[in-house]
Amino acid sequence: MIRADIIKLYKTVHTWTGITCGFALFIAFYAGALTMFQEPIARWASPPAVGVAAVPLDDAPRLLELVAAAHPEAREEGIKLHLRGYENEPARVTWEEDEPHEAGQPHGHVHWWATLKPDGSLLAKQEEPSELAEFINTIHMRVGIPEPWGSYFMGVVSLLYGVALIAGVIVLLPSLVKDFLALRVGRNLKRMWLDAHNVVGITALPFHIAMAITATALSLSHELWSLQEAVIFGGKQAILDERDNEPFRAPKPIGEAGAMMAPSQLLQRLKAQVPDFEPKVMIFKNIGDKAASVRVAGAERGYVGDTHLGGVMLSAVTGELLKDSTRPSRQDPDRRASETFYGLHSGQYEGATITWAYFFLGFSGAWLFYSGNLLWIETRRKKARKGGELPEQRRDTYWLGAGTVGVCLGCVAGLSLTIVAAKWLYGRVDDLNHWHELIYYVVFLGSVVWAFAWGAARSAVHLLWLCAAATMAIPLTTLLAVLFPALGMWAHGSAATIGVDVVAFIGALCFAWMAVATMRRIRNGPTDSIWSIRKADGDTVPHKLAATPAE
Repeated sequence: MIRADIIKLYKTVHTWTGITCGFALFIAFYAGALTMFQEPIARWASPPAVGVAAVPLDDAPRLLELVAAAHPEAREEGIKLHLRGYENEPARVTWEEDEPHEAGQPHGHVHWWATLKPDGSLLAKQEEPSELAEFINTIHMRVGIPEPWGSYFMGVVSLLYGVALIAGVIVLLPSLVKDFLALRVGRNLKRMWLDAHNVVGITALPFHIAMAITATALSLSHELWSLQEAVIFGGKQAILDERDNEPFRAPKPIGEAGAMMAPSQLLQRLKAQVPDFEPKVMIFKNIGDKAASVRVAGAERGYVGDTHLGGVMLSAVTGELLKDSTRPSRQDPDRRASETFYGLHSGQYEGATITWAYFFLGFSGAWLFYSGNLLWIETRRKKARKGGELPEQRRDTYWLGAGTVGVCLGCVAGLSLTIVAAKWLYGRVDDLNHWHELIYYVVFLGSVVWAFAWGAARSAVHLLWLCAAATMAIPLTTLLAVLFPALGMWAHGSAATIGVDVVAFIGALCFAWMAVATMRRIRNGPTDSIWSIRKADGDTVPHKLAATPAE
């Protein structure tokens, strides 16, 4: 039996670590849930292009030769040959070139894609790809704070998140057997919310432990590595880095001409040598040289993680396996641990089952932090009643309630609207990727200001309707693209892109339901609740210190 004073201590630790980190964790979990479908979102947001199917794989050798001849820089940087034909892959071949820059300025990149014209000649076009999905992932990883401070901040938040998890389990231990999975529905809404909070937290505990550990490792990896270098390697890290980078380097050109094997033949050789590897893209370097190579990025069945940077390297001339120490089954312990941390955090294993599980667990985690703040606010009200205080909103509950509504719902509305902007603003603005950021931050900060100006209760209704409208605009935009092609938008017909619209439609209905429920609550709830806009005499008035949803 755990002593009461220890339980009280851990309850305090759990409460305050949750409150201090709750805003950042809500954003990380909500945006993180969306990143589980990062690729479908990227496909939904990408405009129609010639596509991979425009050039059959058997015609790829000619296309690669024409690109290498017309764009010599691409031979050294690497020419990508796409294999899947997704909407965010504009053509069979893409590559990047360094953008001209002034001295002292950072390098930029120009993105190109290429295909074959009907007469067999080269058609190459410069086009900036949509970075909407990457922006959502940035919000997930750093809650919008620039590097490196965003990583430092989320590393500390993840550590405190782990502390809150441990403290929460200790608090629940005495009543775990009796109350586990108990959801007491009735007039005591605080008890119902607490039960739901506990059920969600305990049932998803393995997931949350994995998130806390992997998020800490990923956010602070550079700092941990630097500390290791100073304490263990004593200044020899540069030598080790050189060794670790070797598996990623392509052989240097030798200046002798060499005929390259067709990509289809190279894939057959890959299948024979590495049968469990699932290729996604081939990256050719030094085409035309006898030392030409191709790195095949993809995944290996049975292992966590996706080899974005590594994979398998073959000779593009002979098909001989050159390097495969970066594929999961051949990685050294350090790299395998790093890939496993990333794979566990991002759900890159076991296919669609884990993807959907992480998606729902991400949303449930966001709700966990939202409900935790509201439970703390409600506890303050209960204590005030016991102390005989007048049923008025306290300043601390007002500010926390308004902040919870503004930050959480502002994040939801901002992400939905910036997704919608991918189609509405395409071709109408010069830098669409910059507009994605601008729209999100304007909506997010505007929502926070609105919440503090109107109080949590009233602003919750307003912002929930905004979330519902912004999220519903995602499928409506696709519908308008189908009905009115003159608008210049598009509607892809793949299951992945239709799935984005379907999930957004369901999400919009959920936000609308929450808005209606919150409106009912603020009109009928206790006068000293943050979800009330009534004075003690029962009149509905714009109570200055009235605040947010659910007791």
